[in-house]
Amino acid sequence: MKKIYSITLLLLFLCLFFLSCEREDDDKNPPEITILGANPYTHTLGQPYDDPGATASDEEDGDISDKINIEKDVDINTQGYDYHVYYSVEDDAGNETSAVRDVYVLSF
Repeated sequence: MKKIYSITLLLLFLCLFFLSCEREDDDKNPPEITILGANPYTHTLGQPYDDPGATASDEEDGDISDKINIEKDVDINTQGYDYHVYYSVEDDAGNETSAVRDVYVLSF
């Protein structure tokens, strides 16, 4: 009787283990980033840059906006059209996505 009980527990454990592994492997969908505000964004030369930001959501993890990494290459003191803000995020399953805001620094 102890052998049957032990084998049953072992089989139950293995089933639960493999089911949990399959769920993680099933998450192949990357999160989505929504850029807030205008894109491209027009900024006034010499003024402090305050990025409107972005949000991120994932089918499995929900709102993951707090995980967004932001990199800015905006020179507020030099007029130009070649500036960008890069947003990237990764969900709990390791799926990644990114988005880019173009920033135009102009004098008015």
